[in-house]
Amino acid sequence: MSVERTADPERTDEPLLSVENLRTAFYTDKEVIRAVDDISFDIHRGETVGIVGESGSGKSVTARSIMRLVDTPGRIDDGRIVYEGEDLLEKTPKQMRGIRGGSIAMVFQDPLTSLNPVYTVGNQIKESLRLHRGMSGSEATREAVELLEAVGIPDARRRIREYPHQFSGGMRQRAVIAMALACDPDLLICDEPTTALDVTIQAQILELLEELQEERDLGIMFITHDMGVIAEVADRVNVMYAGEIVESAPVVELFESPKHPYTQGLLNAIPGQGLDAGERLATIEGDVPTPNEEPTYCRFAPRCPKEFEDCRQVHPVPVDVSEDAEDHRAACLLYPEELETEEAVDVHRTEGARGGDTR
Repeated sequence: MSVERTADPERTDEPLLSVENLRTAFYTDKEVIRAVDDISFDIHRGETVGIVGESGSGKSVTARSIMRLVDTPGRIDDGRIVYEGEDLLEKTPKQMRGIRGGSIAMVFQDPLTSLNPVYTVGNQIKESLRLHRGMSGSEATREAVELLEAVGIPDARRRIREYPHQFSGGMRQRAVIAMALACDPDLLICDEPTTALDVTIQAQILELLEELQEERDLGIMFITHDMGVIAEVADRVNVMYAGEIVESAPVVELFESPKHPYTQGLLNAIPGQGLDAGERLATIEGDVPTPNEEPTYCRFAPRCPKEFEDCRQVHPVPVDVSEDAEDHRAACLLYPEELETEEAVDVHRTEGARGGDTR
């Protein structure tokens, strides 16, 4: 596994997307599930930001919140989602329909959920072109063929007349990416788009996304539970756990010097990391908890090998954890590392009481 991608250290442009203190909760008869709990991150043009974590961490709800696709009983309670200077949470449903599939597009894990089985692939691409770019007739057909060719589907002029079931899994995912690109978006949200594919097809899809990003200067938000995939595609990484971002860093820095015990556990669980024959793969015991109460403690504490008494009483806030890399932050009471443990805990206790972090 190689980690080669690096974010531009001299980047000065404004973020394409800025998520600020986002909170999304699901209100059931028995409890309130805080699926996304006060998270913040930015995505710039031409940059891939990875969101990684186990199932139940809040990754997909984050994506659906950005797209304003959270269904009842869920709702966005607080925060801002600023896209090109405008808060998407202030947009009307009609305005959001124009943005979804237009300026911001999404690729889901299972392409069959995005493709209608009773319409040809070509008709579905042309419908997107009609709705968002006003194309129709032969013009839309030509554009649909070009889009399928752009995502590496051979004999595209014939394939646009075929139905989703006539495409292989990898080809269906390429067709879904073509649909997402039909409206020339600036931001592409990929929600585990390679999980259901074998490793060869997965590599092809990842290479395709990288090529399309370079050609179109796309900002990409890439959601996965696979740290190996993150190493290949991301410039920056946000590690989520129980609705919170527990660590954020440039990809090389994260892999070379992970700080949060949860991130360390995820990296240690990657197969092929210097294991001797017969040696068991490292695991993180337990499951991601349901975040159904105010975070008055570290949610990872029950599973953490470095847990100590204060972890059950003080909620950690994101703090700077590296002098060697900018923008490397972790929400853990062990940091700031240069402080004694009691002093570090006091930093988190004080900032938590203020309702902020040490940014």
